[in-house]
Amino acid sequence: MRLFVAIAFLFLAGCDKPFGFIPGRELDGDEQPPPEDWSEIDSVATVQLEFRPDKPYSINIWAVSIGPDMYVATGEDGTRWTEYLQETPMVRVRVQESIYPLNAVRIVDAAEHQDVTAAFIAKYNVDEDSWVASGQVFRLDRRTREMQSAP
Repeated sequence: MRLFVAIAFLFLAGCDKPFGFIPGRELDGDEQPPPEDWSEIDSVATVQLEFRPDKPYSINIWAVSIGPDMYVATGEDGTRWTEYLQETPMVRVRVQESIYPLNAVRIVDAAEHQDVTAAFIAKYNVDEDSWVASGQVFRLDRRTREMQSAP
């Protein structure tokens, strides 16, 4: 049994795509301009989010849409990827087979944070006082022309 677990771990460690809670590397797929409306993510459980363009790190993550905006969240103390956003806010998100270049912006407006929390509650059935309510929330914005050429 241990041999099977070791082989499975080595197989997963060599994968480029994130698998469950195991992070991956650079996402593959067709890069597209972001849509005007993110409602397509309402029908998918998770999206894949890539950080650090110079040394890609990708994860599976829950995401919600509110009008033209997409949001992701993590707990109050953050995680490894929130540290990566301090290096550069440039991210790429994969929804099904399409990849979109975006810029992560931390939400500080209380009303917007509350709206995002409500969207997570509705989509994922999380508690009102869950990690989202007290956590860090990021809106994934379209990149400006200057951001497209940033390292």
